Amino acid sequence: MEMTMEKGERVSTATKSTRKPNIPLNLRFIQWMFPKLESIAPQVAHKWFVDLFFSPPRYPIPGHERGILKKAKQFDINIGDRVVMGYSWGEGPVILLVHGWAGRASQFKSFVEYFSALGYTTVSFDAPAHGLSKGKETTIIDFKNAILTLEKMVGKVDVVIGHSLGGAAGLYALSEGLNVNTLITIATPSIGDEIISEFAARLGASQRAQDFLKQAIYQRLNRTFDEFMASYFITRIPDHIDMLILHDEHDREASLINAERLVEAYPQARYQKTAGLGHVRILRDPSILETCKNFVEDRRKIIHE
Repeated sequence: MEMTMEKGERVSTATKSTRKPNIPLNLRFIQWMFPKLESIAPQVAHKWFVDLFFSPPRYPIPGHERGILKKAKQFDINIGDRVVMGYSWGEGPVILLVHGWAGRASQFKSFVEYFSALGYTTVSFDAPAHGLSKGKETTIIDFKNAILTLEKMVGKVDVVIGHSLGGAAGLYALSEGLNVNTLITIATPSIGDEIISEFAARLGASQRAQDFLKQAIYQRLNRTFDEFMASYFITRIPDHIDMLILHDEHDREASLINAERLVEAYPQARYQKTAGLGHVRILRDPSILETCKNFVEDRRKIIHE
């Protein structure tokens, strides 16, 4: 598999994955139930739709990920009145790994092992309602607050690597003063309507449910959903950030246009496409690890020259 660092160039020819996600039983029930409820009691269904949007499904942690959690130094991160689980591995310059919606820190197992062996400290956390952290609901605001709090706890963070919503959360934190010069986003969504329509498609929800959700987001958070997008935050970060945008052509959760929107808004970023890695398997691909390592170390060399 050949990879280059040219902007916009296709860099991976992995076989397209046909593996279907393991959907928890309760989520299958929701998918079966929601269209029926909306047809007979739309007001009840639409309120439920909003609650579900703010409540990430919590997937079981696979056995191969549990081992990396046992090797971590675990600690609490206090964000307001909430406590989330934090993790640290290795010694050296700090790389912060931020998972996405319905994800968890242990999904970065390959990153942790790879960068720890290279002499880095990797730190991460399970956002509220994710992984081993408690809670049922959360928003990107909690992700952002966890990042800023973690920065105060560990001191200097050298690099942020964010997957999916974690990339948007990294941009959000940068827009609010996170002192980091290097950011890598992986499979990060940036188009609000696409996120909502994809969520609705999973539940078989109508356009009316989507419109109700947009209104509820504004009422709850005092901002439109688009103002919580990566495409919004990227226009509000310093113009000197070294950024690498990674995205797969076969990502079924966030289409390639999401990355292209980010590149349009921040043209100085490096942009790299892959093929056949999808939305999650991209976190385990050896060539992705190498690309991230090369980008991080090239930036460190420039800084220290």
